[in-house]
Amino acid sequence: MRFLAPLLLAPLLLAACHSEPEPATPEGAQDVSAAVPEHPAPLATIRSASIELPADEETFGDDAHGTLLNRTCLACHSTSMVKLQPPLTRKQWAATVDKMHDAYGAPFDKSEAPAIVDALVATAPFKP
Repeated sequence: MRFLAPLLLAPLLLAACHSEPEPATPEGAQDVSAAVPEHPAPLATIRSASIELPADEETFGDDAHGTLLNRTCLACHSTSMVKLQPPLTRKQWAATVDKMHDAYGAPFDKSEAPAIVDALVATAPFKP
């Protein structure tokens, strides 16, 4: 019988050792954990959101560089977004143009990339 008591008490002691205390609620704060459902309710409706961007009538101009940038960049970017980029080197502009074409599907032929880089360097020149 003296060996039976420790065997009966062991599971109770182990259970007590592994229980985690409930986190304390800071003084003055309300415990809302009971109010939050374990599984949120499914969406009843889906509504689309829309935003209206301000009109930006500025272009890159009518010269050869401007015409190229107007056609290839203004579908997605404003003129000021391009002109106000941090100073980029030719190599950085080339990487950016490649990314716009390859990753984002910018609407220009890959063979135009060098001319677009030339236009960007002329329009937003690197200032060391």
